[in-house]
Amino acid sequence: MSQKRINIITAGVILSLFLASMESTVVATAMPSIVAQLGGLSIYSWVFSIYMLASTTTVPIYGKVSDLFGRKKIFTFSMGLFLFGSVLCK
Repeated sequence: MSQKRINIITAGVILSLFLASMESTVVATAMPSIVAQLGGLSIYSWVFSIYMLASTTTVPIYGKVSDLFGRKKIFTFSMGLFLFGSVLCK
């Protein structure tokens, strides 16, 4: 494997780790506002549980889809979808 390919792979892994940590930070920051709009702290655990459930159930789906269509295409699509969603939330 060439050095250029190793650098590209490393940059992709670092970008995905950055976006994953950013996602956690965004959710933690937005949680008080979400809970306030939904009616108080009594449902705080439900909001977090539903977020984790949705996140957990999409992992195997993306795994199967990436087996069918290729990991690079699905990875690129997923990163684009995440960035698009983040822009819409602002």
